[in-house]
Amino acid sequence: MNPIWLRRIVLFVVLLSGLYYLKENPDLRKRIYSEAPIRVKIEGPVVNPGVYTLEAGSNGNDLIEIAGGTLPGAQIKMEDSILEQPLEDGQVLNLGKR
Repeated sequence: MNPIWLRRIVLFVVLLSGLYYLKENPDLRKRIYSEAPIRVKIEGPVVNPGVYTLEAGSNGNDLIEIAGGTLPGAQIKMEDSILEQPLEDGQVLNLGKR
């Protein structure tokens, strides 16, 4: 078999499986393709807790910055990886006690 055709077949199978995965996971598809602003709530030791409107694709670190940053001496007990994941519309980010 010609290597070019083999590459095309593999590429086709990968693209087809990706489309099937997106079809079976509509929430993921909405997060990837949505450009509408999202509204999220932040609670805990930040200067201005509350509800904020952010651009799609914003993460927890962006939300903390918009909320004025953390309070002096605040210790956030969350994994850093959680703060770097994209936020979803309607999500509540609770950073612990104030």
